[in-house]
Amino acid sequence: MSKVRRKKEVVSSGIPRLDEALHYGGLKKGTINLFVGDPSSRKDLFGFRYILEGLEKGEQVAFYDVEASSDEILDLMEEEVSSDLMKNLQFVNACPEYSKFFIQAAPARIIEHMRGLDENKVNRVLINPFTFFVEKFGYKDAGDFVIMVREVAMRKNIAVVFLMADILPERDMQSIIDKFDGLMELDTVRIIEGIYHTIQVKKFSVQQKNVQLTYHIDGTIIRITSTGKII
Repeated sequence: MSKVRRKKEVVSSGIPRLDEALHYGGLKKGTINLFVGDPSSRKDLFGFRYILEGLEKGEQVAFYDVEASSDEILDLMEEEVSSDLMKNLQFVNACPEYSKFFIQAAPARIIEHMRGLDENKVNRVLINPFTFFVEKFGYKDAGDFVIMVREVAMRKNIAVVFLMADILPERDMQSIIDKFDGLMELDTVRIIEGIYHTIQVKKFSVQQKNVQLTYHIDGTIIRITSTGKII
């Protein structure tokens, strides 16, 4: 008798209307996903909402920091999250010193810790920023690191989100994007009336066409202001 294949579970992005735009209603466990954008896109807030969603559901959440840019997320956690919830945050400073030794050890430190995660308690992981790996190790080695993270994510059935600054030429960026299961491209558009933000949702499923959403920031809340259009 053939086994019935169980549909993979999903975890919320922390933004309900963004989940609605995804084919599976959230981020599939066992996948790796990239959120890329410029500083004004507030990708740090997307990372914060992702972590907070897990903590509020009573999950343990792993957060790997490799650069000072994570300070924005940590500041939000300190300001907005109760100490009781923070007890479930596994924060790992993967690159505590900017010496050559510690920089080279950062990928192995993350992989080793991820392999030790209890998949019965941890459903989600955040790694910030992926820009660090590209700048310090180049495209090939950074890509190899992503593949290793995917292997752990699949084995433990957890959803992984990477945050990355939008600093690379389009051709070079494509070589990075190809390694991920899902992609959120965050952009800031400036017009005469002011600014607005867009999200291009890509690659999350062969059944899902690319979709563009708009959003605005209200304090620490990300509000999706359109249901999206096919692009």
